[in-house]
Amino acid sequence: MNQNLKYFILFLFGISISFNGTAQRDTISTDKLIIIKQYSPTVNDAFKIKQKPSEKDTIKQTRKPVYYTFIDVPVASTFTPAKGTASGVRMSPPDKLYENYARFGAGNFGTILADFYSNFDINRDRNLNVEFSHLSSQGGIDDVVLEDDFSNTSLGLKLNSKDRYFDWNTGIDFNHREVNYYGLAPVFTNLSEAQINAIDSKQTYTKFEAFGGIRFYENILKEAEINVQNFSDDYSNSEQLLRIKPLIEIPLRTQKLSIQGDFSFLSGAFETTTIRPFENNYQQLQADINPFVELSYDNVNVKLGAKAVFFNDSEESSSEVFFYPDVKVEFLLNQETVDVSLGVNGGLQQNTYENFSSLNPFVSPFLNIEPSDQQYNAFAGFSAKLLDNLSFSTQANYSSTSNHAFFISNPSNEFLSRNPTRRNFDYQNSFSVIYNDIDIFSLSADLSYKIDSDFTIGFNGKYSNFSTEEGQEAWNLPEFELKSYANYNFTKNWNFSASLFYIGERKDFVSDFTTFPSGALDINESFVNTVDGFIDLNASVEYKFNNRLSAFINANNLLNNSYNRWQNFEVQGFQVLGGLIYQFDW
Repeated sequence: MNQNLKYFILFLFGISISFNGTAQRDTISTDKLIIIKQYSPTVNDAFKIKQKPSEKDTIKQTRKPVYYTFIDVPVASTFTPAKGTASGVRMSPPDKLYENYARFGAGNFGTILADFYSNFDINRDRNLNVEFSHLSSQGGIDDVVLEDDFSNTSLGLKLNSKDRYFDWNTGIDFNHREVNYYGLAPVFTNLSEAQINAIDSKQTYTKFEAFGGIRFYENILKEAEINVQNFSDDYSNSEQLLRIKPLIEIPLRTQKLSIQGDFSFLSGAFETTTIRPFENNYQQLQADINPFVELSYDNVNVKLGAKAVFFNDSEESSSEVFFYPDVKVEFLLNQETVDVSLGVNGGLQQNTYENFSSLNPFVSPFLNIEPSDQQYNAFAGFSAKLLDNLSFSTQANYSSTSNHAFFISNPSNEFLSRNPTRRNFDYQNSFSVIYNDIDIFSLSADLSYKIDSDFTIGFNGKYSNFSTEEGQEAWNLPEFELKSYANYNFTKNWNFSASLFYIGERKDFVSDFTTFPSGALDINESFVNTVDGFIDLNASVEYKFNNRLSAFINANNLLNNSYNRWQNFEVQGFQVLGGLIYQFDW
């Protein structure tokens, strides 16, 4: 241990000598030395990191692909999304619609207009409709020597009902019309006042009709309609019509077979006096069966059908069966904005005294009533919506009709008998009906342009070419028919509308007979007369005081043209009619 202590003391002594030598060689003072120098960097001082540093890796490992799979586990969510709310856009409320309507007006020529419509809700499922209309004029056409006043009055009641499995309706209609055979031929302008006063030109038509219908929601018999009508005039003539129209739908695998029926019985009698009493009765039974199937394939709609008609004339003791096609194909193109259709159909049209008097109120009270056989009517049409506010349509037709009905002027007839006076309609101031075969080619077009929501204009026209048997004229049928119209709501309260009509010239017959006591006829003169075409311009203005009350002014024949609608029957000149419209709820 002493030996170790000796070595330790020697070690400490050597270290102390070493520190002492070092302190003697240090000549720097122990004071603080502060050096201040401004730093001025240079470009060389910058160190730029390489874009892609070099790699020095002696051990490189390849990455293994990792594949992910998902396991769908339904998790109940209690998240409830918040409901969206519409932005606050303020819109003006729509005009209130009323269920009742009344209109009254008066104008020159002693014209009176009255309309009324009302709906009564009996209960939740039944309601009653009441309709009334009246239009009359005291006449006053220039250079007309006979009475030329007229009136047309209608009254209708209809009850509608909705039940659990079907809905039905029933009602009655009454119509009363008065006209005058005022269209004396020019050769009778030299009649004396006594002869003029002896002519009773008044004719009165009265129609009473009862009807009913039913529609089933789920039944083979889908619809059925029944109509009973009685029609009479001021010359003791009468006509009765019974008509039943059922519709049956039979379900097939993927389609349905529809069968439209139309059964009618027409009975009437004409009584008139020439040199001896003469009576003309008619009784006609007609039964139509029209089965058809309607198919749809993408943008193509097809109707395939046919029609069979049984006709029986009891007075002639004859019966006949007719067959007609009923086919139509419709193509919807360009997202259904273009519609192309073509097809062919036909039918047996039952003519009636009531229908003839509606088309021409100046028919004589002695007519021959027969049906018209339209053997076929082939058509091809095209309609398109060219722009959002522009639509156009056109159609071509070619039809062939046997026994087509034409209106033709009656001759002036003088009776050389014990009673030599003419009847009230024997002054070329009435029309009869004749029948002839005719082929008609027609081309029609319709154009409608809506400039904005308040301004609409339109045009439609029709051209017809007639070909008759034995070179006869197509009596009183115009080749050209044109119409243009406009409707403009220039403010919320003001509405303006106008229409322009053009009817081309027509052909009629002029003849003068002398009837002898034996019944023989002597034709004094006869020739074909051309009835000039005419233009008729009409306009109306309506002003709304409020939603209930409005005022209107209608102006007809603004050009004040003295044209003939029928041969020798001149129309009234410039006509103006004004009045009020009131809408209300009970």
